[in-house]
Amino acid sequence: MAPKIFIKGEKLEDGHYTVHDEIGVGGMGVVYHCKDELLLRDVAIKLLLPSLTADKKNIEVFKEEARLAAQLEHPNIVTVFDVGVTSKNDKEHHFVAMEYLPGGNLAQKLAGGPLPIEHALNWMKQLASGLSFAHKRGVVHQDIKADNIFITNEGDLKIGDFGLARLLVGRVYMNSSTKGMGTPAYMSPELCKGEPQDYRSDIYSMGILFYEMATGQLPYRANGMIEMAMKHTNAPIPSARRVNAAIPEILDRVIAKMMAKLPDERYGAMSDVLGLLDDLIFEMRVARMGLNPSGTFKATQAKTADDENKIVNKDKSSKALDMPLAPPVQQAMPKGAKPGSEKVDNSSDKVSLRWTFATKGPIGWQSSPVKGRDPKLIYTASSDGRLYINDIAGGALLHCYDLEAPALTSPLCLGDKVYVADLSGRIRALSQSDLNIVWSRSMDHPVIANPVASGGLLIVADKAGRLFALDSNDGKNVWQFDANAPILAAPRIHGDSVYFGTKLGHVFCLNLKTGRQKWRQVADGRIVSTPIASVDTVYLGTQQGTFFALDAESGRIIWEYQTNGAILHSGVISFTSVLFASHDRWLYCCEKYDGKLRWKSACDGPSGSNLQIWNEKILTISKQGQAQLFEDKTGKVAMRFALHKDCEAAPYLDDSRLYIGSVDGRINCLDLKKS
Repeated sequence: MAPKIFIKGEKLEDGHYTVHDEIGVGGMGVVYHCKDELLLRDVAIKLLLPSLTADKKNIEVFKEEARLAAQLEHPNIVTVFDVGVTSKNDKEHHFVAMEYLPGGNLAQKLAGGPLPIEHALNWMKQLASGLSFAHKRGVVHQDIKADNIFITNEGDLKIGDFGLARLLVGRVYMNSSTKGMGTPAYMSPELCKGEPQDYRSDIYSMGILFYEMATGQLPYRANGMIEMAMKHTNAPIPSARRVNAAIPEILDRVIAKMMAKLPDERYGAMSDVLGLLDDLIFEMRVARMGLNPSGTFKATQAKTADDENKIVNKDKSSKALDMPLAPPVQQAMPKGAKPGSEKVDNSSDKVSLRWTFATKGPIGWQSSPVKGRDPKLIYTASSDGRLYINDIAGGALLHCYDLEAPALTSPLCLGDKVYVADLSGRIRALSQSDLNIVWSRSMDHPVIANPVASGGLLIVADKAGRLFALDSNDGKNVWQFDANAPILAAPRIHGDSVYFGTKLGHVFCLNLKTGRQKWRQVADGRIVSTPIASVDTVYLGTQQGTFFALDAESGRIIWEYQTNGAILHSGVISFTSVLFASHDRWLYCCEKYDGKLRWKSACDGPSGSNLQIWNEKILTISKQGQAQLFEDKTGKVAMRFALHKDCEAAPYLDDSRLYIGSVDGRINCLDLKKS
């Protein structure tokens, strides 16, 4: 094994990045998980192999392509942050810094077999959207393959390594030294023959990938690269539907046309594929929801009336959106048992109280502890009207700021500032270094929803139903939106959109930069929790107990699941599943794209706070302080323990420590041992 170029703890670019560990080695470089010490975020750094950087022309191509890739800002393309060079032992190492995606890649996912068809279609749409965006900007990938498609924690796909394959364009493919240049299983016929290639070569490779997603196998098998190249060039195009009968005929035809041997016989643009996939997804949703038993409803026939965009509860008279309940599933508890009836096993050997600190008022509603820019500090707002800054290791009080009014929301630490809102409606930006006021502004009405931030904007909602976008640097108003109903939970920012619900049951989507309304829907009850979102779907629950999946672009319903209790807190997305808890004391896990119930498990009490993900497990905490960790794939209880305190706000999880405020006014730090 070749020695590692960098090891854990070493610094790149004069301390800009700190190496955590090596996460992969490919044909062009080594990938490291690093910490950006300037912007305090995790990044993936691809370091080019010395064999490539020996040629100065390769370095220039690399820089040019990395800068081009950095301009591709799209939710389905891996974001490139930086391109640079670092030195070690008098040698220069060129690298590109990208967003860190710990969810693995599509190749690992497909090793388990084909994807469910509706799931596959949604992922195909994401890939088509990202590739179409790149092609319209003149960028060709040249190395589309499952290994280059990465999965986010929200279960969305991102295309990686744009442009980097160009480093090997000048090499002859049929040579062992060209590993990484157009992976044989995905290569277009023109690339196999050494002919010029363009964006249509990407379309061919994406067709191969779509075939693999739908069938769980590649279209061609061969012994060696030469035989594989011959099959790409001459072998008939296989039918995906013959391998998997569940594949719709139209999708089979789309894949076949993408894999046409001649570039001119393929689609003229990836946007054409995107449109067809969009229509097919809509038709499958309509058929699943029972809008047309024949399944022949066409996307072009979608109604435009306001009622078409209204979410209707199952017990209402409208049959247009009447969906059957999900089929019964095996429950993760003994036969005959009732939710909460299991004996609570406090795992004292795996959980220990590290420290506790008493404030002078309850800590509740949405006031969770948060870590500051200084990783040694933890910030907590209390109903006693104070902001507390404690030593994260031992809990010692370091600073205390008087807000002059009770606070029910979490502080927001961003850059060198901490933002705090209170029940008087005042929001302050304080310097994290000395707690001096940078700016202060009164919203005139109580703020009980956590402020959120993105792109220099601070989004603040008040109890009167107004949503403000403030400049995070000076507090000046950028835009304002009136929802005409109290906003009780933090908005969700995802991409260029802001999603939130109101006490009247309205769901809004606004443009983040302008505040302009994109869509509005009406749910079946009050919304008192923050929506969760992925690239194409928004999820939220109501006090009526219905959990909805809405199309992120239009707000139309995708699926709904009815529980027997109110849904008062936010769920989580774990790769291809969405999980939520109901007041009926159950934790539900549904498939993201069709709402099929994968499992449900009994909780030891009604949920008291938003769900959290820790160590590939789902953490629930009841109002009475009963905590449980569930395996996210099976629903099996992995750990349970009692906090012996009433809890309302979500905890802050940091590696193996849990920081949580309790209704008795205490800030508690617990050590959790990973199992």
